[in-house]
Amino acid sequence: MTDRRGPGTHAPPFPGQAYYDGAMEARTTPKDDDFLGSVVNFALRHPVRVLLIVMAAHVVVWTLLPLLTAGNLELDLAEDLALGKEWQLGYWKHPPLPWWLSDLVFRATGKIEAIYFIAPVVVMACYAGVYLLSRDIAGPVQALIATLSLTGIHYYNYSSVKFAHDQMQLPFWAFTALFFYRGLVRGRALDWIIAGAMLAGAFWSKYAAFALALSLAGFLLLDPLARRSLRTPGPYLMAAAFCVVIAPNAIWLVQSDFLPFQYVTERARIAGRWYQYLTYPAGWVVAQAFFIHPTLILLAVVLFPRLRKQEPLPPKASFARRYATLLALGPFVVVTLSATLTGRKPITMWGYPLWSFLPLAAILWFGPVVNALRLRVFAIGVVFLFLLGPAIYIGTHLYDQHQRSRPKATEFPGAALARSLTREWRDKTGQDLHYVAGTEFAANNVAVYSPDRPHVVVHGRPQISPWIDFDDLRKRGVVVVWEEGLPAAHIEEWRTRFGAQGEPESLELPRQTRRKAAPVRIRYWMVPPKP
Repeated sequence: MTDRRGPGTHAPPFPGQAYYDGAMEARTTPKDDDFLGSVVNFALRHPVRVLLIVMAAHVVVWTLLPLLTAGNLELDLAEDLALGKEWQLGYWKHPPLPWWLSDLVFRATGKIEAIYFIAPVVVMACYAGVYLLSRDIAGPVQALIATLSLTGIHYYNYSSVKFAHDQMQLPFWAFTALFFYRGLVRGRALDWIIAGAMLAGAFWSKYAAFALALSLAGFLLLDPLARRSLRTPGPYLMAAAFCVVIAPNAIWLVQSDFLPFQYVTERARIAGRWYQYLTYPAGWVVAQAFFIHPTLILLAVVLFPRLRKQEPLPPKASFARRYATLLALGPFVVVTLSATLTGRKPITMWGYPLWSFLPLAAILWFGPVVNALRLRVFAIGVVFLFLLGPAIYIGTHLYDQHQRSRPKATEFPGAALARSLTREWRDKTGQDLHYVAGTEFAANNVAVYSPDRPHVVVHGRPQISPWIDFDDLRKRGVVVVWEEGLPAAHIEEWRTRFGAQGEPESLELPRQTRRKAAPVRIRYWMVPPKP
């Protein structure tokens, strides 16, 4: 028989097909005798339309919430805009992709607030990748259920407004998983190449992508069906594409002496006692369970008790289930074992990209969800969880406005600080403000909110700010600014490095909050230009 798949296609180890067939989905139609039944039936007939409606609603809600409630950018958002404009191939703490994207959005719109739009869109791009892979494996209805189940996971709503590297990696993980699977089951060279490029994109977003890379490599080597693909060009095309796309950042890493890894090491909390090798990973597991438990409860309600005994699976379906299980648990196991063996305390936000395919794996093991009553329950659960996130966000905001004892980044008077220092600088020097240094958040706020958009000397350290021309800085001058009392303020070091004279000046600004709160106390030097 002639192979009609076209050029660039190689025989896969086996043909792919949906885990559940259309006949099973056809039996999921509940009675259309009330509003809820109509909604469920519409979703069964038009799963893509429903997904697009939910995605659009998510983007609108989670763009407007921070836009309407935050008086100032979060720490991560201020950092995005302050440093993204430098367009480095790497930065001292992370790879550059989310900061580049933030700068592009700002340049395109001219609006600082446009940054709030990025995180919801990135999360919904992840939803799209999850849906496409789930549809390939389980068909469109089960794919819709698997995707909408993510509504209950903290990472995809409440904390996603703080756009940074954690959020940026989500779609790259999802699309890497999608095209890796398609490469395995279809054997198309293009799928393998895209998988490699997407994996590189995950590394350009955050180096935590090593957990995904190790998981996929392990699956490729250990799964008997996946291992057959090693006899085809596919995995090697993926590796080549990955190397080409990641090469600029990899070269920068070598040239910078792996600066981001030094940052991670400096921040790491290492076990000092034997029992911490147990308590650190145990705390990590509990934290992850807490953040995903609403989705676990929803899935448990619609999947248990099982309505029928599952029959033995054919090889193709068994392979798909193994792959989904690998995606759901493999990276989590890699991160947990790595932290346990090294004695490092895992950071809760490391769990950000780990759970995108957990609902799909649950459906493949314990589903499908086809019972009419359970479909109704699922619809109610998704709507409840969709509304719960914004309700908690608004409730937390209202509580913080009146009761919170600790200051919040969103209450910081960043715009007022930037206006005050920029105006004083222009009055004293007759020039625009080109450089700002000092503690991270204060300096970043000046860089973002000042109309002069000065360059930031991060922590006042040129070693981690390679975009700074120190000769030009001396020529143009610099504002050194810090919040009073912060341990990160290296005042004497900055005095010597920047040539500041005399005692620093002081500035008090009220926080943007309704409750009684101590003002922000700012100290600063204005180091004038030196001709």
